[in-house]
Amino acid sequence: MMTEATSPALTEVAAEPDLGESVRRVLQASAEPLTVSRIRGALPAPLRGISPEELTAYLSRQVAAKVLWQFPKYRSPQDRFWDRPMSVHVVALVKEALDEKPLTFAELRRKLPAYAQDQLDTVVRELLAQGQLFHYPKEGRLGERLGSRAPDPKTYLRTELTAMFQRLSRLGFSMAQLRAAALEMLHEEEWASLPSQPEAVAAPEPAAMSSPVPVATGFQPGDAPC
Repeated sequence: MMTEATSPALTEVAAEPDLGESVRRVLQASAEPLTVSRIRGALPAPLRGISPEELTAYLSRQVAAKVLWQFPKYRSPQDRFWDRPMSVHVVALVKEALDEKPLTFAELRRKLPAYAQDQLDTVVRELLAQGQLFHYPKEGRLGERLGSRAPDPKTYLRTELTAMFQRLSRLGFSMAQLRAAALEMLHEEEWASLPSQPEAVAAPEPAAMSSPVPVATGFQPGDAPC
């Protein structure tokens, strides 16, 4: 039985990597939009001979076909391309910035490139609603911040305990005594039954009146009396 001969030219053509598939793999593996130079450098060796102009023209056609997205220039004179839209890019930028530390909205805005700032408010709202971002309570002079992880109550408890221990140490107690007493109290059974929210305490009735006096809930400390 004769074996059918295979043309070397056909073998080479069959082995030639596909430009579209190769570009798709490069962009899919990237965590951010890429310039033409970076895309070209990440292509398989047989495709790296394509000129920047040819590759740019191909990528632009893919953008027109809504297969890829084009991004503004940033720290480079070249346009950038990605297989995901701007909203996904802004989400990645926000998470990257907040992974370092919690930031106020204004601080977060300054961290982002100018081209991403228009979508920041919408993206932050969506991430908060999805539970991917968290509000941090105000602390000292710091305003309300945003973080990529839920706030740790120990951070706030440590600040309060430090201030309390410093006040009590002026009465003559050592830090070791205060720490031991605090731990002992926390292990007492009564702490386990404390309500999650403090209950309102009714005002005492004046001796000269038989009916109860309603408590004024709108009065705040420091308000001038009527």
